[in-house]
Amino acid sequence: MGRAKLPIKKIENSTNRQVTFSKRRNGIIKKAYELSVLCDVDVALIMFSPSGKPSSYAGKGSVEEIMSRYVNLSDHERGSKSMSLTNLFSLVSLAAQQVRIYNLRNFNKKSPIASPI
Repeated sequence: MGRAKLPIKKIENSTNRQVTFSKRRNGIIKKAYELSVLCDVDVALIMFSPSGKPSSYAGKGSVEEIMSRYVNLSDHERGSKSMSLTNLFSLVSLAAQQVRIYNLRNFNKKSPIASPI
């Protein structure tokens, strides 16, 4: 028997949504890796889970290096349907800010609070 086709809409159950994200995240990272190796291209991928945890993948080099190369292209080289530099900087800045917030929250959860003597 084949698999049931899932309708493409938001999964309302948060547990099911997280499980689906985890499985599909691994799948899309695998596809990005394959594209990078088979076609010898630079690939950068940034994702945030439903809980806000950041994930990234870079085929060769780092995500920052690949994003920097993209940002330094002229509008013509990026193509007419690509994002403006202003929007791209805003998104990258927002993503970096969310990563910092996530890391601070996790650091605070793991750090024992010093008790006064």
